[in-house]
Amino acid sequence: MLRKIYLIAALVFTSSLAMAQTGTLKGVITDAMSGEPIPFANIIIEKNGNQSGGTTTDFDGNYTIKPVEPGNYTIKATFVGYGTVEVTGVVVSANKITFQDVKLQEGIAIGEVKVIAYKKPLLDQDNLSGETKTAEEIIAMPTKNINSMAAATAGIYQRDEGDGVNVRGSRSDATEYYVDGIKVRGSMGVPTTGIEQITVITGGVPAQYGDATGGIISVTTKGPSSKMFGGIEFESSSLFDSYNYNLLGFALSGPILKKRNTDGTKGSSIIGYFLAGEFRSVDDNDPSAIGRWKVKDDVLADLQANPFQIASNSSAGLLNTSEFLSERDFENVQAKLNANEKRFNISGKLDVKPGKNTFLSLGGSYYARESRDFSSWRSMFSWDNNRQSTQHTYRVFGKLTQKFGSAEANDDESAATIKNAFFTIQGDYTNNKYTYVDADHKEDLFNYGYVGKFVTSKAPVYRNGFAVDSTSGRIFTGRVLNGWADTLFEFTPGGVNTSLENYTNAYIEMFSDNSLSSYVSGYGADGQLRTSADLQAKGLLNGELPSDVYSLFGNHGSMYNGSAKQENTQTTFKASGSADIKSHEFSFGFEFEQRKDYYWGMAPMNLWGLMRQQSNKHILERDLSNPYPVFDENGIFQDTINYDRLYIASEQSTFDRNFREEHNIGDLEFIDIDSYSPDAFSLDMFSQDELLNNGSSLVYYYGYDIYGNKNESNNTLNDFFTHKDPETDQLTRNIAPYNPIYQAGYIQDKFAVEDLIFNIGLRVDRFDANQKVLKDRYLLYSAHTADAKTDFLSPISRPSTIGGDYIVYVDDIENPSAVVGYRDGDVWYNADGLVISDPTLLAESAGGKIAPYLVNPEDAKNGDIKKDAFEDYSPETVFMPRIAFSFPISDEAQFFAHYDVLTQRPPTGNRLEPVDYLFMADRVGATLNNPNLKPEKTVDYELGFAKTLSLKSALKISAFYKELRDMIQITNTLSAYPAQYYTYGNIDFGTVKGMSVNYDLRRTNNVQLTANYTLQFADGTGSSATSGASLVNTGQPNLRTTIPLSYDQRHAISASVDYHYGDGKDYDGPVWFGANVFQNAGANLMLSAGSGTPYSRQSNITQEAADGINDRSTLEGSINGSRLPWQFRMNAKVNKEFEIKWSDKKSSHLNVYVQVQNLLNARNIISVYRATGNPEDDGYLTSSAAQNAIDAKNDADAFRYLYSLAVNNPSHYSLPRMWRAGISLQF
Repeated sequence: MLRKIYLIAALVFTSSLAMAQTGTLKGVITDAMSGEPIPFANIIIEKNGNQSGGTTTDFDGNYTIKPVEPGNYTIKATFVGYGTVEVTGVVVSANKITFQDVKLQEGIAIGEVKVIAYKKPLLDQDNLSGETKTAEEIIAMPTKNINSMAAATAGIYQRDEGDGVNVRGSRSDATEYYVDGIKVRGSMGVPTTGIEQITVITGGVPAQYGDATGGIISVTTKGPSSKMFGGIEFESSSLFDSYNYNLLGFALSGPILKKRNTDGTKGSSIIGYFLAGEFRSVDDNDPSAIGRWKVKDDVLADLQANPFQIASNSSAGLLNTSEFLSERDFENVQAKLNANEKRFNISGKLDVKPGKNTFLSLGGSYYARESRDFSSWRSMFSWDNNRQSTQHTYRVFGKLTQKFGSAEANDDESAATIKNAFFTIQGDYTNNKYTYVDADHKEDLFNYGYVGKFVTSKAPVYRNGFAVDSTSGRIFTGRVLNGWADTLFEFTPGGVNTSLENYTNAYIEMFSDNSLSSYVSGYGADGQLRTSADLQAKGLLNGELPSDVYSLFGNHGSMYNGSAKQENTQTTFKASGSADIKSHEFSFGFEFEQRKDYYWGMAPMNLWGLMRQQSNKHILERDLSNPYPVFDENGIFQDTINYDRLYIASEQSTFDRNFREEHNIGDLEFIDIDSYSPDAFSLDMFSQDELLNNGSSLVYYYGYDIYGNKNESNNTLNDFFTHKDPETDQLTRNIAPYNPIYQAGYIQDKFAVEDLIFNIGLRVDRFDANQKVLKDRYLLYSAHTADAKTDFLSPISRPSTIGGDYIVYVDDIENPSAVVGYRDGDVWYNADGLVISDPTLLAESAGGKIAPYLVNPEDAKNGDIKKDAFEDYSPETVFMPRIAFSFPISDEAQFFAHYDVLTQRPPTGNRLEPVDYLFMADRVGATLNNPNLKPEKTVDYELGFAKTLSLKSALKISAFYKELRDMIQITNTLSAYPAQYYTYGNIDFGTVKGMSVNYDLRRTNNVQLTANYTLQFADGTGSSATSGASLVNTGQPNLRTTIPLSYDQRHAISASVDYHYGDGKDYDGPVWFGANVFQNAGANLMLSAGSGTPYSRQSNITQEAADGINDRSTLEGSINGSRLPWQFRMNAKVNKEFEIKWSDKKSSHLNVYVQVQNLLNARNIISVYRATGNPEDDGYLTSSAAQNAIDAKNDADAFRYLYSLAVNNPSHYSLPRMWRAGISLQF
């Protein structure tokens, strides 16, 4: 009895502690002749030679083993007087029950073992909405991309190979990924050789999973083996194409410590390890079926040496040579240039099993990537300037599993009530770090855009007048100093950015050779630059980039103007427990997760303009009260009066002051910023507010301070607005890292009522954004409500429809004289208390700008934001029932159904950004995050039928329906104060309905086949959080109309065919010259076809290929009323395995294969231009309305040809055919 109490107490305790990625093995042991159950038979399971669990059967011959780590197992069943039976290759999947019955033969000789190969059941009783891929199936597939493997499951849409997925009409960010039970942030970082299995759940999501409204893709990695083994693999495309895909992978596993058997031999492992890694290098990770156009190398070299030419109309000055090219100057290349990627990832596990009931697993992974990120803007002339990015992700975890009771104690009194009890405790930590920089300059911010030293000579400028000596009162008449003018502008290349220097050098040379005139008058056409304005944005000043080529491409030397770093961490603690109590299988758990997000990024080239702006502001005026008359040595007045610069201390910027202190420059000396080299500057010379630049911020940050230093202090929102550095008396403007908290608990019960099998669960999620939010999204400053006792409101009679807590609006912010309206949440009223739909009517009554009756109008006038306008985020707690049942009609058919409620924390747009509020009054129409977003929600239904058609084939048909609620969409906050703005709201909704048909043929005459068909209708008010931007930007209200979602693929067909020859007696292939030539050889074919996804047609022609052209499109028909053409893709892999015998006991296996993506080289169209429905023509070049504008270009023919290249966008097409050859060796 005490044992029972202890056991129940322990289970209750662990239920207060997450989710275990384990499975269950069940079955019945019977006599092969009589069919009678065999009680007290012994069952053990082994994985990679290590015993992983065991039990004995009960009086009815039933056995249950759990928890079982996902993977492939060997089941050994023994009983006195019966022969031993081994079932090999039994697949156990995460959160699923695997059923395996065993029949024992009585009277078999001792020591004789009957080995049976596991046959995966045609009807999976525990996962009829999804699919599991084993390691063998993963290796056979002609892809290494996890998303592409998952896309072979019915109901999953993937636009092209390697892209993200949409599960049954859900948004792409609605699917969660797991690795060994750890929620993935950043890269998965798992080598393909280290994957044990991939489980895809498209519906009927168990209560163990949360924070997902689409589907679950769960990866389980391999574990240690009892014997040392390893493998190495090399795969390459270099023989076939210029993409230069190369992959080198390895795996290593074995025991570290084994226990000793009673006879002195080594037994199973106590401590074992598994290690896998991959290194991959590729020059173009996402090529196009039509290649890419670029200017020829020799032409580019000539453009760099001669960037300008004299315009035929001399008054036009110098023009870019890049705008005068012809067809012969370009070439098409197969792979993108300077878009290479190198990555390395490694994962490992250390398993410790000190006893039968205790299991400890420690593991982790590391992923490193460095790439040059492709930019279509730079692809034609400036690919050398592609951005460099890096990512480093490491993940560590520890998991402890403890079973209760003895595995052999099923006859114990306690076992009759509580069986198979265990708990699991797991902790994990993930850290992702990213950088995005120019490859040459990285963190050297002032090198970005640096061209060289520009020295400007200045001379005093005089005019006739008089001045009064303030000391003597004497009046002097003559030439009075009126200011200072530029007289000479000299350039010395800096040697840092030669591509930019070329422009300035060439411009100065041509300016001189052609005797052009300076903007400074009085010197004539002498070809001498005298001021920076003479460069005319052709020659480049520090911080400037060359002008583009017809707005189609960036010119050569178009550097990347950005330097950023990001860090995202995730700390999770989970615990779960499970027990079988009589006929009920209970499981329960708890999860706590905390994230911290940091980001710092800036546009470094803009620093040069900011430095010019912030320097010398305090000495631009003359000190008119202190003239300096000029006298000769004889004391004779020379008819000239000079002034010093007037020092205005309040106008001096922090940057100017710090720069002068650093370089010992006097307060009245003029600083020529461009005459200094980059090492003369540092970012901390600026104050925080100078870098924020009155809302045109150079820096975007949180979790770091504005200078890029890690900020670990817990700064409040009020600190951002008020806290000052005691040393500098400057506002620090620190922003804390984004630190949301996610908690969840669940309980689940699986039981049977006669022939009905129920799986009922309840999950409770609690999301806390852990930040401040606006109390009222329409107000940044506190306003009076209708029941306020003020001198102004007291005499006013309130309409009966107006509540006391309604916000009051008046005719003037500072001096109100009349109430013009009221507001209750989002409902607006006029002064008479009548509901109005257009709040701008209140603004018209207040002189054109909305005027709330503010508690303190001075705060708004001075921009003094107070903390009382904000409140804490209210955590959202959601209860999510999960109900699933199956009803077996017979041994060969069953019905199944489920009902799920799913939620997901806001995936985007919900982080508090204090800078937005600081400059809100100056950013009318800006898009602000909404820190008060709530979780998105989905209600999921499914009803299905599954039936075996033969001993080796089965058919499954299911119908599903989803309600998408509280989805995030951009929205217009009209009549907010102090400015109207756009933000995000939980306003979208949608429905998904469809059916899927799955046919499964197990290996028959060497062929194994899986085929799926999905019919789906996905409709909603928005396809992503920003899909409604074009609507709200027109000033329309937040209308909600259901339309086909952009990923609504009505018809989807996928199939996987595997043809494989066995070996030995199982070989049935051709024999040539006495050799089984195709022994252990095979081919795997993956096919996918789908109808086109929707897009919106437009009735007018716009310049789609050009950048920055403000053409407004006009909708033709309905939104998403047109469809792309069907797509078809076929991937294949052919392989042959060879056995290499080193000795009688040792052998290795060599596998040689060829893999091809898009075997038929189908040129699938994945995007088109809305006006024409064509992927390569937007209609602009042939539009009659455009001809005058085209003819006005510097070279109309050159423009037409360049436009034709730009408009034929390679990203409108799918991947081309790609061949890869590989070889792997297992030893």
